[in-house]
Amino acid sequence: VAAAAPRPRLVGAGARRIAPRPIAAPLQRGVKLEPLDAKLVRMLDLQTQILERLRAKLDLDNIPIERLGDEDLWQKAERAIVDLVETLDTSGELPKYIDQNTLIKETLNEALGLGPLEDLLADDKVDEIVVDRRDRILVGTGGSLRGSGKAFSSDDVLERVVERLVAPTGHEISEAMPVVDVRLRDGSRLTAAVPPVAVRGAYLTLRKPRTAGQTLSDLVGAGGMSQAMADFLMTCIAARRNLLVCGGPGSGKSGVVAALAAASPDGERVVSVEEVNELALKRDEWVPLEARLPDGKLPAVELPQLVRAALRMHPDRLVVGDVRGGEAFDLAAALGSSIDGAIASVMGEGAQAALARLGAMAQLAAGDQAELAVRELVAGAFDVALHVVRYADGHSRVVAIEEVLGTREGGFDTQPIFAYRGGDDGYGATGAVPRFYGDLESRGIQADQSLFRA
Repeated sequence: VAAAAPRPRLVGAGARRIAPRPIAAPLQRGVKLEPLDAKLVRMLDLQTQILERLRAKLDLDNIPIERLGDEDLWQKAERAIVDLVETLDTSGELPKYIDQNTLIKETLNEALGLGPLEDLLADDKVDEIVVDRRDRILVGTGGSLRGSGKAFSSDDVLERVVERLVAPTGHEISEAMPVVDVRLRDGSRLTAAVPPVAVRGAYLTLRKPRTAGQTLSDLVGAGGMSQAMADFLMTCIAARRNLLVCGGPGSGKSGVVAALAAASPDGERVVSVEEVNELALKRDEWVPLEARLPDGKLPAVELPQLVRAALRMHPDRLVVGDVRGGEAFDLAAALGSSIDGAIASVMGEGAQAALARLGAMAQLAAGDQAELAVRELVAGAFDVALHVVRYADGHSRVVAIEEVLGTREGGFDTQPIFAYRGGDDGYGATGAVPRFYGDLESRGIQADQSLFRA
């Protein structure tokens, strides 16, 4: 039998290099909004006038937040607003282009509810809301931000809405505690700041909970990877390889991590650690752990503490979202010894950049341990790295899958297995076969090496 041809090395000294991956068209990250429409400005002015009169009429400032959901109160406020709108109409102060029903609804929402956020929260297509200031409200759909066409009538109303969002969580937001990061009762994650730290007025970001995590099949169907890549990753899951997902901010890393976690065999006990819980796994054997910021009453619970706790839980599958600090050392040490089949994500444009970032974070936590030893620890922790990029069309794609081979002088040694080349070429294999494929069949795991034909 002829000896197998030596596997091409695609990085490192004397390596044969493949053609560079085409650069993705840049995603338009900034959002430039046009000035508010004159009709909307007039509507907001009218809302302010009505609210001032309503505040005196119903003593709004002294109504406890816990009473704002009372149906009788809403009916009473609505009747009062209708009367005030009719008065404005009779006196000629209400322009003909102003829809009275809309004016009543928006004023009522600002008086007792969440103002312009009410409609955005009810819209299933909106997964994120960002309020930079009262007249700049952005919505996130499919990973990209755009203007909402909505605004608050005043800074005061915006700040009151932030207080109404925070109050049911048992936390406080005030001049004394001007920043909060809390989970709302519906599972949404709210980050907000008010003056004096929010210099231009209250600010908030609200991320809705995932209703269902995507699967590898979903990613293939959306063009996020090829079927061959998905089949390879399923084999990695079955073989309990440690997987690292990397990419830039907003690239779609969390969606890929969720799909990989969802591919875990039924019955496996999955323990996840995230700053913000986003996995939304549909399985009973899932233990999600979430970090907590300090709020003046309770101390912070940070990722390193949660990672150590998760490791003591003896998970069948460990998932760590967005490794950002000292937890990198604990994670790498565990993955190199007692834990396998883990999935983690980290910021980094490419496998080598991500591994270097992990190495730097682990080094900070490792103290005086030798740099090479820490780098080898990180290299030995992961078997396969995936690089995710969000393109200008808003779609996320896994643009590279690489095997982690070890370290080399000053960095890490990796080998591309799959790559996205863009255009008509799409996804393709590089021809390299992962090292661990050699003993899969002896472990009873089907290993289709035809996936790697270039």
